[in-house]
Amino acid sequence: MKIKKLILALMAMAIVTFVYAATDISGHWKGSVNDQIEVAYDFKVDGQKLSGSTKGPDGNTVQLTDGWFKDDSLAFTLPIMDQQFKMTGKVKNADQIVLYMKGGPMGDMSYVIKKAK
Repeated sequence: MKIKKLILALMAMAIVTFVYAATDISGHWKGSVNDQIEVAYDFKVDGQKLSGSTKGPDGNTVQLTDGWFKDDSLAFTLPIMDQQFKMTGKVKNADQIVLYMKGGPMGDMSYVIKKAK
């Protein structure tokens, strides 16, 4: 009986470890907005805190602020040209994230970024 409980506990720990590893979005991601504007993000996840950077329209590095990542959902703010753009996202799989921006300069939009290799 004790062996069965131990095996079940080890299996549960293995599943939790696998799920956590599968949803780590740390690293370099690339995509395009409307198939026209190339974008790239560097994400770092520490617990539920999301930090990182991207390039602004002027080519300067922009640090993500107010970032969080939990249960395959993420959000952060992009401070660009004296404006705060709120981004949300959803991890589709280990190699794709869909990002959403509500009320941006081009209106509401979404685009896919992929894990860079």
